Amino acid sequence: MRTVVLRVAALALLLLLALVATIAVRTLNRLPDVTLYLIRSEPTHFELEPIHRRLGVGGPGLAAERVTEATVRSAIEALIAGPTPEEAQRGLVSEVPPATEVRSVRFEDGLVTVDLSADFEVGGGTASMLGRLHQVHFTAARPRGVEAVRLLVEGTPLTALGGEGIMVPQPWVAPENGTPRW
Repeated sequence: MRTVVLRVAALALLLLLALVATIAVRTLNRLPDVTLYLIRSEPTHFELEPIHRRLGVGGPGLAAERVTEATVRSAIEALIAGPTPEEAQRGLVSEVPPATEVRSVRFEDGLVTVDLSADFEVGGGTASMLGRLHQVHFTAARPRGVEAVRLLVEGTPLTALGGEGIMVPQPWVAPENGTPRW
């Protein structure tokens, strides 16, 4: 009788462990794997807002967010696609022109190099240009291990953007704290 009770208890414990493992795997597969930065326009300023999304490229959840070229590419492409309908209802936008294409993404020794099409430089005033620069920079710099971001347009380092000549550092050191407001 005692042996039967021990076997039933062991079987119940195994079933419980299997259930917990299944729930853990399903939960991890729903967690966001990238962070991108959209813009919120306030009456007196603009600010970046981090948005966590599940794109299926960065492994199980933000805890495992790490640098891969596919992760950075997918996050930048999500910026180009703009906010989801729910994000747009909350007042979030992307200043990255929708015709922009990600030509390539490379990661080596802490440096992410993002090469964008010439459409990245088209349209908008100073606020729009600053917004798109910061969106791409913060999004590309987000994964662990990124120390700096180099932005290229059509294979050429982007040193100034727009008619106002907004200077772009090359490479642009990853931010330590906070997000910009302008």
